[in-house]
Amino acid sequence: MAITANVATAGEFGQFSLGYAGLLLFLGAQRALIGETLLVKYSAAGALDPTARKAVLGASVLAAAAALPLLLTGAILTDESSRLLWLVIAASLPFVLVQDTLRYLFICEGSPSRALLIDGVWAVLSISSMVFVALNAGTVSAVVLCWGGGAAAALALGLVLGRALPSPRAGTRWLSANRNPGLRYLGEFSALNASTFVVLYLLAIPLGAAGVGALRAAQLLFSPLNTAFSAIKMAVIPELVRSRGTRVFRNRLIETFVIVAALAGFWGAVVMVLPASVGALLLGDTWQSASELRLPYFLQYVAMVPYTVLLAYYRSVQANRLSTLMRAVLAGLTLVLPLALAYAGGTPAAAWAFTVAVAAATVVGGIATLLSRSKSRTEHPHRSAPTDARAAAGR
Repeated sequence: MAITANVATAGEFGQFSLGYAGLLLFLGAQRALIGETLLVKYSAAGALDPTARKAVLGASVLAAAAALPLLLTGAILTDESSRLLWLVIAASLPFVLVQDTLRYLFICEGSPSRALLIDGVWAVLSISSMVFVALNAGTVSAVVLCWGGGAAAALALGLVLGRALPSPRAGTRWLSANRNPGLRYLGEFSALNASTFVVLYLLAIPLGAAGVGALRAAQLLFSPLNTAFSAIKMAVIPELVRSRGTRVFRNRLIETFVIVAALAGFWGAVVMVLPASVGALLLGDTWQSASELRLPYFLQYVAMVPYTVLLAYYRSVQANRLSTLMRAVLAGLTLVLPLALAYAGGTPAAAWAFTVAVAAATVVGGIATLLSRSKSRTEHPHRSAPTDARAAAGR
């Protein structure tokens, strides 16, 4: 996104932000339905047989097939000058989704080195080609095409390493067999991220495309934390599942909190002292408006530290009611607060509203967890903490 922002005008970056937000929405939905279900239900089993791998990858193909028409609809509805950009984003979607499922599959099987390898190939190929295009006055569409091409190359390598090709028919059966908890996870994600997706489009009314672009650009400055938080949660859930009911479980939670907090503090400090010259190099024309939003986004990611750890805890013990509660609160506040405050205080007020929403949801989740654990200990004094949480939260 940084390279895209550097070659785009504020209006172009706003259009890219809308299309890219759609892609991320579908990617996150797949992760909830397939990826998180895979980690929660299959991590304790170790390596999966080829039939199971084909089924999981086939489920990802089905998810891409369902999402692709929606992005194509966006390409049809947008103005002609932005249509090619939307089409390139849509063309990248299937490769991104299936490659992401391969990452989850490798981590579930206890082979994180393979997941790192395919991600590394994607990063090297896409970044090098994107930089080349940007330095040679390439268009926004060409830059995004390089990104999608890197995903396709990484996918090809991942399929060779995984020794399996997607089977949509087997994927249908896999989705049916794992609809619980898959549909619940998808419902949680859909409520939360659909609200974020919808509010971005609604914010274009009071703020304009440039205002939405400023919000997305400010978030871009902290995007390494998004990647880090997601990767840590993805990596720690299998470890928590395997150590559930032991002392190692609690130690893993503490370690996760310390690591996530340290990353948030370090990167937040880096962004806050970022020189204007570097910011302009990263974001181009959008830097001036995005730089004013750094503080609320920094505090938002500070609030994301306990939120991330709580969500990993809920997944590992399948405390589904608690995760649904916390994410529902965040979804509701995300939909209402930014839009309301944007009309009152413009783009800065909208940024602060996102921060308040995350902080409030985290507080609600923490209090609900303490209350459920206290109740479980009273009802079942001889059970371990993870078992207590599972019994209290329900499945």
